[in-house]
Order: sequence, then structure tokens, then C-alpha cells
Amino acid sequence: MSSAHTPTEALFARALIVEDLDEPRQWLAELLPRALPEVRQVDTAASLAHARERMADFAYGLALVDWGLPDGNSEELISELVAARPGAAVIVATIHDNDTHVFPALRAGATGYILKSQPSTVVVSQLQRIRLGEPALSPSIALRLLQHFRDLPDAAARPGSMGRPPPADAAADADEPQRQLTEREVDVLRLIGKGYKVPEAAGLLGISAHTVTSYVRDIYRKLDISSRAEAAVEAARRGLVS
Repeated sequence: MSSAHTPTEALFARALIVEDLDEPRQWLAELLPRALPEVRQVDTAASLAHARERMADFAYGLALVDWGLPDGNSEELISELVAARPGAAVIVATIHDNDTHVFPALRAGATGYILKSQPSTVVVSQLQRIRLGEPALSPSIALRLLQHFRDLPDAAARPGSMGRPPPADAAADADEPQRQLTEREVDVLRLIGKGYKVPEAAGLLGISAHTVTSYVRDIYRKLDISSRAEAAVEAARRGLVS
């Protein structure tokens, strides 16, 4: 009897790597199936235009994208990849680790941000996290996110703002009922912020994984966020994790 398929098998079966330099493109193409055996085919592109040609033929559930490409940065491409397939994991793989690159990438919908300067074993470990629904983040990037939001005034660090100045009616928006989390949603946010996976959170809370997933979806909607990385930052900002 064959074993049951995991949800990521179909999603990650075919992946796209967008990288303009030959050596790192080949490195990532070899690394990806090592990290995620679900990946059966790896397509590559060396520019935004080439990537969009690939996307015209297939909606990718997994993509590794360099930030700076010969025909522009990948901010819009990330949004297009995320929109093309529900649940798609788009990871930025780059050498840039400053706020100018990190926050636009996450705002665009990237579910991870890893540095190509790391050893292969470290990158493999980080990529494996996405199979569990966790963000693939280099440690320095995770620390930068937390520190960035801790240093901002509360008004400027509203979820989803990524450090942008709040609108004039931000104070009123903060009090809108739809932005207020229920007690159980706070519990779920706390566990996500501590790095627990959905099944683990379900066990700790004594509810089903399906119910936790529903809470996570509601939390994302209320807080106007779209990734576990942003949820972890919001949990830290609220003092839910130490």
C-alpha cells in the first residue's frame, strides 16, 4: 500500500528558481530537491521577463527568487507568483540583508528570506521549514524583523505596515472591532510566535488542527498580514513571546 500524500507534494512538485548568475542558479537548483524531496522538476529563469514566460505556462507553488535582477527588482514578481497559486511559497534568496530589501519583499507576499552567503547545510535546513508551514528565514533576518518592530513607536508598527507611516485615521482603525483578536485567537498567535506548528498548537489548545488553521486565517485577516513571519513579529510586538 502506498503512503498518503502530504499536502506539499503537489504544491512543491515543480519549482521555479529566478537567478541571473549561473553559479548560484545551479547551486540553488541542486540544493532545492535535497531540501525538499517533493520537488520533482526545477525550472529556472535569469530575468523577470524570463520568469513571466515560465509563469505563463505553469502556476508554481514554490519559487526561489533573487531580489535584484537585470530588468528590475522582484517585488512585483513575488506578488504575481503568490496571486497565481493559492498557498504558494515564494522565498527570496539573495545577498542583501538590509531593510530596503527585506520589508518590500515581505509586503509583496514572500514567505521566506534567506541569504545565499550561508553554507548549503544551513540553507537546506531553512528551506525544510516551509514543508511545515514555517517561514524560511535566515537568523539575521528574523532578528532584524524583531528589532525593527521593537524600535518603532507602536503607532508606526501596526501589523501590515512594515514600518510605513500610519494613515491619519490609524488610531480609529486600531479600535475597529474587526482588528481586535478574541482570547482564543491571542492564544493561537502566541503559539505561532513561539514557533509551534499548527498540529502542535492544536494539541496544546485541545482543539483540532483544522480549527487552528481557521483561527490563523482569521488572525491574518484581522491584522492584515499574510505570513507566519509577520505573525511572529506581531506576537513579539504585543509581548506574547519573550
